[in-house]
Amino acid sequence: MLKKNIKANSEKDTKNIAEILYKISKKGDIFGLSGDIGSGKTTFARYFIKKGSKTKIVPSPSYNIYFKYDTKKSAIYHLDAWRLNDAKEILNLGIIEHLEESILIVEWPENINKFLPSNMLTINFTINKKNRSLFLLGNEEW
Repeated sequence: MLKKNIKANSEKDTKNIAEILYKISKKGDIFGLSGDIGSGKTTFARYFIKKGSKTKIVPSPSYNIYFKYDTKKSAIYHLDAWRLNDAKEILNLGIIEHLEESILIVEWPENINKFLPSNMLTINFTINKKNRSLFLLGNEEW
């Protein structure tokens, strides 16, 4: 089981962590990004996606709910579950069917937890005064 707290006091720190996690990611991996608004979830997702794709602009999926990006490894789905009124709405998006063959990044995973597998790596973003940190929590697969 993985339990790791990492300081990320700068955007560069967040970028480095995102790029490292992209490098070790594989098809079927799910990254659940939790934390307050403005804590760095979307910034992390942008650097993760940019590391593997030719995409220059990675917008927040808040209003579109999700975006799909093609990479050398697999498709990456970037989902924002903030606006889902009911966790069952995730089923209508068609993403669940692609979990084994893609990489999924979910902002606000707590809104759809019952539909996410136990092998998800949860990354909790926290800001305390001037310090930012990422707490990684994953099962034995991580």
